[in-house]
Amino acid sequence: MSTGTKSTGGAGGASRGRLPRNTLSTELIIQAAFKVADSTGMEKLTFQALGRELSAHPTAIYRHFRNKDELLLALVDALHEEALADTPPPTDDWAHDLMQIAIHTHAAFMRHPHVGALAAPRTARRENEFRSVERKLDCMRRAGLDDATAARCYRVFADVILAYSAMDASLAALSPEVREADLRAWQTDYMSLPPDKYPNIARVAPRFVALNDPQNYVTAIQAVIDMIRAEADRRNQPS
Repeated sequence: MSTGTKSTGGAGGASRGRLPRNTLSTELIIQAAFKVADSTGMEKLTFQALGRELSAHPTAIYRHFRNKDELLLALVDALHEEALADTPPPTDDWAHDLMQIAIHTHAAFMRHPHVGALAAPRTARRENEFRSVERKLDCMRRAGLDDATAARCYRVFADVILAYSAMDASLAALSPEVREADLRAWQTDYMSLPPDKYPNIARVAPRFVALNDPQNYVTAIQAVIDMIRAEADRRNQPS
C-alpha cells in the first residue's frame, strides 16, 4: 500500500463532507495516520483526529483497527513497505544488498520520525515485515552462513538498523529548540570541560562529529556487515 510518504499537511478536514458509507479503507486510514503523526506527533494521533482528517466518524475507524496500538503496528509495517519499495533489487553482492536495505529502512524512519521513534521494539507481524526479514535472511544465506549463524547475524543486523534508526528518528522528532540544544552541546559543553578531569574528552572533543551526521549510521552498519563477512570467512575456511 502506498503511504503518501512525504505529506506534511495538518490534521484538518472537518470542513470537508463526510466520506460515503463503506468507502473508508485500511490504506486510507494509514495514509491519514501518517499525516496526523508527521504534523502533530503520536500523542495527537487519536481516532477522533483521524476522523477529522478523513471526514469520517471515529467509530468507522474501529471497524479496521481495534485500538491505537493495532494502528501503530500497521504503521510500523507500512514503514517496512516504504523501505522495501525504495530498496533496489538483489544483486550478486550480499554485503551491498544489506547496506541498501539498511539505508532505505533508515530513510523511511526519518520520513516519519514520530512513528519511527516508536517502531524499534515492536513486531508488526504483518506481510511487509515478513518480506523484510526474508530479504535480510537471503543475504545471510548468500554470505555462506549456516542456519544458526544466519539467524544470529540477522538478529544483530536487524536490531542495529531498528535501534539506530529509531534513535535518529527520536532526535528528529524533538522540538527544534530541544534538538538544537542537544546538538550544540557537543561543540560547547564538551569542548569546555576541564582537561585535568576529563583528559580523553579534551583530547578527542575537537574531532567529535555531529550527533546527526548520516555517516555515523553507515559506519555502524558497515561494522555489522564486516562482522558478518568475518564470520562467513571463518566458517568457509578449510578445516
